[in-house]
Amino acid sequence: MNLRILIAWLALWLLAAGGCAEGPKVLTDSDPSARFSAFRTFALSGMTDRGYEVGPSDHSPLRGRIKEMVDEQLIAKGLRQVRVEDRPDLLVHIFFGVKGQQRVETTDMTPNLYPGCYRGFYPGCYGRQVTAYEYHDGDWVPASTRIVTTYEDHEGTLIVDLADSSKKKLVWRAVIRAGLGDNLEKNFELANKGIAEAFKDYPRAR
Repeated sequence: MNLRILIAWLALWLLAAGGCAEGPKVLTDSDPSARFSAFRTFALSGMTDRGYEVGPSDHSPLRGRIKEMVDEQLIAKGLRQVRVEDRPDLLVHIFFGVKGQQRVETTDMTPNLYPGCYRGFYPGCYGRQVTAYEYHDGDWVPASTRIVTTYEDHEGTLIVDLADSSKKKLVWRAVIRAGLGDNLEKNFELANKGIAEAFKDYPRAR
């Protein structure tokens, strides 16, 4: 195989592997004594968005999209959505959280040549010497350049709690964590993927 083609395929494979590694992290747990087969209906009891309580009648389009993802999974499991006033078997509570963290990367570079290209009878490329120098160990050497880059990383946490309404007892929980970027739709894709993965374990396998 042509070496360039092989390198290109390896690069694509590494990108794909990296993309898979950045997917949501999902953990689930449940009450082993709960009779999940007895649960037939569910309703949203409320949401907690970064410490603030939000009622079930919330009209936020962003939180609403997450709620719809959870609803779809429960309906796919055979449960029927009702209102809280209808005394559902399961009460759903959704928690949203975002944690920010700064990451600093320092790169030391020694500038030598700044490349450039020209056209003419003998086209080619050249390098322009750097004019900045520093005195080091008895000699003048090209000055080192330190580049400090600060990144702001954000991790989103989504928790879905299911409680037995008759016993007021938590019976199932999913915790989904993922790195958040600037693309809102990709963030929702991560959330949807994590929620779908979590509900593969509902009811929890024994």
